[in-house]
Amino acid sequence: MNPKFDLMSREELKAYLLSHRDNLEVLDALVNRRISDVQATWYPAPLTEETIRISEEAIQRRIEAGDRPSQNLPS
Repeated sequence: MNPKFDLMSREELKAYLLSHRDNLEVLDALVNRRISDVQATWYPAPLTEETIRISEEAIQRRIEAGDRPSQNLPS
């Protein structure tokens, strides 16, 4: 019997998935939690020095925020 994935936090789902790698149900639950493409922040492909800098700064902000997508991060 699987735990109730809808009651688990994103971090709990990740931990459960890592210890139950063959369980596709938990993978589905985690993937379904991702933010929609409409809400996602899109960054340019890092092809120039400027776009590489923009991408690095955005990644650093996400790291510092602890990868909490619900937080309003500047783009």
